[in-house]
Amino acid sequence: MASHVPEPQSGRETRLLVLVVGVAVVVLLLLARWRYPYSDMSVVTPSSAPLAGLAARATFDEMSGALSDVVGRVSPLTVVVPLAADSDVKTRSREAPADDEVGDDEEPMPEAEAWGLAVRVRGDLALMYVPPAMMPIRDGESVIDVVAHDPEREIALLRVPPAAGTAGLDLLPASVRTFPGFTFAAALSATSIGPTVQPVFLGRAESLVDPRWSHGVLPASVGSQLTPGTVLFSLNSRFIGLVVGAEDPIIVPAPAIETLMQAMETPGSAPQ
Repeated sequence: MASHVPEPQSGRETRLLVLVVGVAVVVLLLLARWRYPYSDMSVVTPSSAPLAGLAARATFDEMSGALSDVVGRVSPLTVVVPLAADSDVKTRSREAPADDEVGDDEEPMPEAEAWGLAVRVRGDLALMYVPPAMMPIRDGESVIDVVAHDPEREIALLRVPPAAGTAGLDLLPASVRTFPGFTFAAALSATSIGPTVQPVFLGRAESLVDPRWSHGVLPASVGSQLTPGTVLFSLNSRFIGLVVGAEDPIIVPAPAIETLMQAMETPGSAPQ
């Protein structure tokens, strides 16, 4: 005779377990809503230009406008001068025939290897930084004569073609006489199609004594990306100085440039 085995109460236990879990979930949801009543989240698209969010757009537009104005005003005061290796210039000068023997297809000067920016300082005279082992050359029909060259200071005094609006020009007396620290300036450099400009912030720096110069000079590190040959103007178009020095670039201020020019115009003299 088969014995009767009581049926397990698994169904009731399962329902009880589900009920307990459900109550626990409901309690947790209620607690979460009470603890974080505004927990709804929305997707926010990040800004693609964080810098534009920190500064007003008008600030960038004003800087662009200021630089455009500077270039427009000082471009007539600058001359882009082609440069070639000094050895090539001397070789071509020795080998060049007389003017009446030069044919139409002959090039008496070598091709430009680099470009420098000369700044007109007085009338048809301009000063420029000339890298070591380089010399200014004639570009097409433009006649550029080297009046004096100071290899020690890497400066050349040039006689350049006149330009409109430069008659009676005397740049240096109206230049910046004291270094303007903590300010923006216009840094002009040369390209094959003309001068270009970029803004540079000039910070604080201690003036250096250099026996080659009559006035104190400043390390070029006072401004970012200042390379030899850069011409500095203030944003109101006043000449600040010239960056020179292939090994240790420095900013030569306008008063030292003025003293050097006076010496270069007088053969046999040297700036004191």
